[in-house]
Amino acid sequence: MSHGRVLVIDDEYGIRTGIRDILELEGFLVEAVETGREALAAVDSQEFDVILIDFRLPDIDGITLLQAIQSRKLNVATCMITAYANIETAIAATREGIDMFLPKPFSPDDLVGVVNNLFKQRTIREQAERLRLAHEASLLALASEQSQTHSLVESLRDAVMVVNRDGKVALVNCAMTLLLKITETDLLLKPAAEILNQGAFIPLAKALSDRTAEGRSVFDIEIENHQYMVSVTPFYSANHEALGHILTISDISEVRRMAMEKSRFIRTMVHELRSPLGAIKSVLEVLEDRSLGNEVTPYTNLLERAHMRLNGLVELIGALLSLSQIETQGRTGANVSPIPIDPVVQEIAELYREQLKVAEIDLTITVEPNLQGVINVEDLKTILTNLIGNAIKYNRPGGAASLRVNRSGDVIIFEVADTGLGIKAENVPRIFDDFFREKRPETREIIGNGLGLAIVKRLVERYSGQIEATSTEGLGSTFTFSLPSGRSICSAG
Repeated sequence: MSHGRVLVIDDEYGIRTGIRDILELEGFLVEAVETGREALAAVDSQEFDVILIDFRLPDIDGITLLQAIQSRKLNVATCMITAYANIETAIAATREGIDMFLPKPFSPDDLVGVVNNLFKQRTIREQAERLRLAHEASLLALASEQSQTHSLVESLRDAVMVVNRDGKVALVNCAMTLLLKITETDLLLKPAAEILNQGAFIPLAKALSDRTAEGRSVFDIEIENHQYMVSVTPFYSANHEALGHILTISDISEVRRMAMEKSRFIRTMVHELRSPLGAIKSVLEVLEDRSLGNEVTPYTNLLERAHMRLNGLVELIGALLSLSQIETQGRTGANVSPIPIDPVVQEIAELYREQLKVAEIDLTITVEPNLQGVINVEDLKTILTNLIGNAIKYNRPGGAASLRVNRSGDVIIFEVADTGLGIKAENVPRIFDDFFREKRPETREIIGNGLGLAIVKRLVERYSGQIEATSTEGLGSTFTFSLPSGRSICSAG
């Protein structure tokens, strides 16, 4: 069985063949060459475990040959064999990485002992390199895992803190540092219970210190008027050994607000549905009881009122469906092509022509030429119908209303103004709320469900626009909203 491969480089025939014979008897595979050129050709064509280099060769010296071999980054042990060994030679060879020296003349036992030692050194180096590579791979994998974990935790909107078995902070994300108002450097490897033992965070410190708790703890805390849900979860090794805790703090203020809004919306909707249904039911009971006699005429007024209530219910249901559809579809705009504004405006104006004439209200329309806006045609019609309809409905006979549309930078600005009843200053911030209607003697007989402006606001925001209102009680109101602009018709080519 071969013990390994050896390359012998010596210009003396008797020495190189003698070395070959001795080593082959010991079980080594040996190749013997005379020159440095032959040696380099050999190492480039096959692998060797040990190389024996004569210091003086006919074409190159041993140090230069050693440098050439070392430059190839081979996993090989080397030995300098020379009859001219001196301190200078030893220093030079050592600097180039020579492993051993074998002075001439040497005995067969000396030769075999040196080669065996060289094989051992090579084996040790090979194992060390294998361990080094494995260690580096492990470190790289660990670093990669830690980097991925940190990136994942950092990307979370919730505040996260990982506490090790010693109760010290092992990992935090930016959201947690902002919440605690402490830098990551001042948090890492610090006792978590001490850091959290302050103000609103005290319950977290207690949860961490509770050695009897085995499962997840969930509770709420309030920080600067924001509601947060806290989760303290222990984590374990494969052997069920406790390794620490993961703390998560989630801002649930908006969820709570939406829950309260939903509750308020449902209560208001029930009221809005119950009132007209109750009125209609009363009319039907009067008809059923024949309270006004058997003639139809006395009931005509009641039937007209019931019909009006039914129309109001139909409009309310339609508005509720519109709100639901807008909420379901969410924000849009990226997949909507720009539309010309003027044709839509003129269509809405024509729709209200008769109503304006009956109400004796003068509507002025000014639209900058060639405007395009990024919005669905039907959504724009809905917005303008609500705003112009209100400008007529809440106006006075002989009053005026106006619609102006112009470009401002990258947006289209719409302004709908009237000289009507106006809105009380304290109610202006509420006019876009669901079901809000201002209760005043002047508005008591005006039919509405309080959802028109809520729909308008949602539609405008759906296209990344903004809407605002200004009003003076008794003088009128102005509603201004923006939409993303499209290319003008004249420049579309």
